[in-house]
Amino acid sequence: MSDAGFGDFEFERKFLLDDLPVVAAADPTPALIVQAYLFAADGYAVRVRVQGPAPTELDVECGELVDALGEAAMGTMAAKGPAIGGTRYEAERALDGMVAGQIVRRADHVIAKVRYSMWLGEDGWIIDRFLGGNAPLVVAEVERSGPVVDLQIPDFCVTEVSEDERFKNEHLAYHPFGTWAEKYRRELALLGPQFVHTLGQNRMGGG
Repeated sequence: MSDAGFGDFEFERKFLLDDLPVVAAADPTPALIVQAYLFAADGYAVRVRVQGPAPTELDVECGELVDALGEAAMGTMAAKGPAIGGTRYEAERALDGMVAGQIVRRADHVIAKVRYSMWLGEDGWIIDRFLGGNAPLVVAEVERSGPVVDLQIPDFCVTEVSEDERFKNEHLAYHPFGTWAEKYRRELALLGPQFVHTLGQNRMGGG
């Protein structure tokens, strides 16, 4: 949620990576996030998330991942609207970790990912490494308290997917990346990298 007078809006840009970059190792305490989408249609979604320090063992079912978070788990519930030009309505509120975990365990559309956080230049970045049916997807996001313009885009970013609905978490919950990854790779090879050019001047390099 924005903290600069924009209320319940988030401003972010999202990029596809080939794999987890070395810079991710700078985060000594990556987080495990397991989240369920209770509703998702036409850009609107309701999400319940549970998160905490990432455990060592990650090659297990989502229910076991929730259990691994234990009492350290934090829960949230969020209502989201459609994204337009890197801006999206998101009202997120705290939820008891145990309650959030039990909801996630019982949900049908769930994703799990390990999140690494770091500062690159003037921006805070997160890198999400997806697990389960969405592996080996790796996505980087930058979020600001206002529109993300004049962005320095690190070298590890292959292409921008900010406006590609397929890479929204709610879509991945219903249509795991593993089921369409090869088709997308052929598409990327044909069309080449794409970047949004309506949000100021992109500066490539670094990271």
